[in-house]
Amino acid sequence: MVHQLSLVSSIPHSKYLQTISSLQAITGISTPTEISTYSLITQPNLIFKPKFEPGKINQIEQYFMKCTTTWIDDEGRNLDISKPILNDSKDIIVQKLFSSDNTTNTNDNERVWTLQISDIPIAGKNQQCSQQTIFESTLVHTHIGVDSEIKNKEEVVKQETNDNKSDVMEIDEDEINKQYQNLNSTEAKIRQDSFLIYLSDLGYEVINQYWIKGKKFFIMDDIIIEIYKIFVRDDSYTGDEIKLKLLDESNTFQIKSYINIKNSTDIEQINNGIKKLINLQNLIKSLFLLEVPDRMFMDSRIKSNI
Repeated sequence: MVHQLSLVSSIPHSKYLQTISSLQAITGISTPTEISTYSLITQPNLIFKPKFEPGKINQIEQYFMKCTTTWIDDEGRNLDISKPILNDSKDIIVQKLFSSDNTTNTNDNERVWTLQISDIPIAGKNQQCSQQTIFESTLVHTHIGVDSEIKNKEEVVKQETNDNKSDVMEIDEDEINKQYQNLNSTEAKIRQDSFLIYLSDLGYEVINQYWIKGKKFFIMDDIIIEIYKIFVRDDSYTGDEIKLKLLDESNTFQIKSYINIKNSTDIEQINNGIKKLINLQNLIKSLFLLEVPDRMFMDSRIKSNI
């Protein structure tokens, strides 16, 4: 768990080289760290819908979970974001992570995933920066693609199970288990090694995905500044692979400046962190304006009306 203090901004593409050069001069870092990540947004399979009653307070909260790993294919390594990405420029084609291609290449399929759930930032009219508690867990997963045939078999079992639930009051659990055991041992192994199956077993389903490419600077020991563009899947593309497009087609760069505090009750460290962010805000105000993000846009709680 970390308590994150943050400020955000954005710049047009035309100011990117100037911004990078200025940050290199301020930080003394000639080669900033590359950011190249792939993220899944997931939600619980079963959404809790409380029955609202007078005088009863709902204390149960559910959250979207973000799962992030490194974007390591050729596009992730070689994409140059210093050049504007236009509609008539070369297509950005990425590999499908969850496929059965190259399943024997363990090095390509072994991924470090960061699973993250974040609370809504602290409220208050006089907040000088966003303050948000973030819970993270990291795991190493060796992914093996799931064949469409196996997916279809699993869908059939799920559908039959749902049909049974609608027809009778009690479910024969032994019969359902037998249906799953009909998959041969190889298929079972593939199912167990799929990250999507892991998420399903954890009780989550994928609802969205995005890719980030950018650069990261470290300043004043513990302040991190990230400058990046966000890419999403282009659903109009009909090929076997995935074509990406910019989330913001104006080529705008997003900027996030933040400090991670280990303990949300360490008031002294939080106050020092806020002062450092304010000092940074004043130092680079002629370059770009760092602002407090709208806390409601950072609310990852799942509403009961979904």
